[in-house]
Amino acid sequence: MTEADVRAHFAPAFLMNVLPAPILLDLLRQTAAQYAPVTFTGFAFPPTGTGAVAHIDLVDPDTGEQIAIYVTIEPDPPHRITRLDLNEAPAPLSPTGGRVDVGGRMLYLDCTGSGGPTVVLEGGITSDWAAVQPAVAGFTRVCSYDRPDSPGSRSDPTPSRTAQEVVADLRAMLTAAGEPGPFVLVGHSLGGLYVQLYAYQHPDEVAGLVLVDPTHEEFSARLADLRLELGTPIPPAPPEPDTADLSFTQMREARASGPFPPMPLTILSHGRPADPSERPAGWPIAEEERIWRELHTEIARMVPNGRHVIAEASGHDIPQEQPELVVEAIQAVVAAARDARTWDSPAARSARPLDA
Repeated sequence: MTEADVRAHFAPAFLMNVLPAPILLDLLRQTAAQYAPVTFTGFAFPPTGTGAVAHIDLVDPDTGEQIAIYVTIEPDPPHRITRLDLNEAPAPLSPTGGRVDVGGRMLYLDCTGSGGPTVVLEGGITSDWAAVQPAVAGFTRVCSYDRPDSPGSRSDPTPSRTAQEVVADLRAMLTAAGEPGPFVLVGHSLGGLYVQLYAYQHPDEVAGLVLVDPTHEEFSARLADLRLELGTPIPPAPPEPDTADLSFTQMREARASGPFPPMPLTILSHGRPADPSERPAGWPIAEEERIWRELHTEIARMVPNGRHVIAEASGHDIPQEQPELVVEAIQAVVAAARDARTWDSPAARSARPLDA
């Protein structure tokens, strides 16, 4: 394969914003050297897509460990690749989970427990919530899903999605699965930004929020200002805005549209500072942490009685490191939402497996 082959088979947006052609070619050659020969053994799920085609190919490399290639392809000629990832093979479907059709694409959703309001976990894949979901299912219905851009996902792969596209997918999935709202939305990392946008745009469908170390749309800009103050080089911006930049813009527009709807809200921030080895020499980690927490405090102040809790023993992955804090926060928001309205009886919202 040559660089010309790469340019012929990959979409320009992928080569511009994800991996330039020379770097991608080098990575493909390294991967071939590491895994060849490779045997295609089938698809994890039937390829789908009314527009772009999406499929997860299962392959057996010479190493003996099955892996998956996540691919999306342009719907129109010349059908160039818009996403290509080599990662772990997706886990089998859970007895309580299934793949839900959202307009020709399939998203994997796993719901357990009974009662209301239903809690929806946004971030990563269902296994990332393994220490949270069973505990929450003990006091209300709870759903997690596999984000299609996450490693090991059982959802059809997609190119990177903006926050607006995530909100649209999440809403379509819950509707198609017959999960009634309003919901308590729980978002981790970028998921925290996504569920806030959902609440801005569909306030009647949201009974409360739990934001777990959420990404704030102004954090990157504040870090860039800090770099300027320190004289630290700022990485060049991509030629076109990437999905994160577009998501931040969408969030800013939502905040400018009016006040945040009043609802129970708890935000959890990590308490363990970043590892100095992951930052440039002399980087002021304390300042970075201050900015992160200040932005979280601003979110908590958007509503009356908003709570801001520090997970002292955790880094960014609070759902894995201190899941009990996440469960406690969810339980408190669910209780507040129940106080605010009458919910269907638990018997009417009993746990049920989704159709596969």
